[in-house]
Amino acid sequence: MENLLPKGMLGTPRRSVVAGIAALVVATILLLAYLSHYRSSVKSQNTTVSVLVATHFVKKGTPAESIARAGLFKATPIPKDQLQDGAITDAAALRGQVALANIFPLQQLTAADFGVTANSGALSGSADLLGGGRNKGTWRALALDIDASPGIKPQAQTGDHVDVYVQVGDKVGLLMANVLILAAPGTVAAGTTASTSDNYILRVPTKDASRFIYGVENGKPRFLLRPQTDAKPAGRNPADGSNVFAP
Repeated sequence: MENLLPKGMLGTPRRSVVAGIAALVVATILLLAYLSHYRSSVKSQNTTVSVLVATHFVKKGTPAESIARAGLFKATPIPKDQLQDGAITDAAALRGQVALANIFPLQQLTAADFGVTANSGALSGSADLLGGGRNKGTWRALALDIDASPGIKPQAQTGDHVDVYVQVGDKVGLLMANVLILAAPGTVAAGTTASTSDNYILRVPTKDASRFIYGVENGKPRFLLRPQTDAKPAGRNPADGSNVFAP
């Protein structure tokens, strides 16, 4: 019988089995590789990234510092596959910029939504100058040249608060307490790209601007640097020759 079969026929089934097993192994490896890639893909899609999302309406032209101070956005985890192009993850990236278009609640903040316009980096766009609360918009910036001898530079820096005393005639008294230094000599106002000045740039209430200007123009102003925290009210009693040595 064996002699009746063509030469090599007996080895054919064995080779077929081996080939089938090899094909099965390759198919299994490919399937496992596919499943691993699929799981990785699903896991990647389900991964979230914390991005800034608007919580309230933001009007075009609003400085980013004002948006942050008012709490108009918050960091929110968003699935990777739902991220907008240029989605912002760090609020520091918005420093010195303004909203270039209206932004609506639940909208992701993106790099395209913000930019530096011609005036956004100017001192007039400073969030510190604008202020907040019931005094918002009531402040004005005033340049004041303080000599090194009667002043307190360079210790009084941008962002510090000072009590301004002035001597007019033979009397010294408190001109204004708790005055914010928007920019110290040679430094840039916070949140702006404005040019520096050799003068102190102070924030004063517009209702008292004329009195302040008269005092510093006709007297000798002095800065008393306030502590950053727990500062008590400034002394308001004026002094002259009659009480300067009072106990």
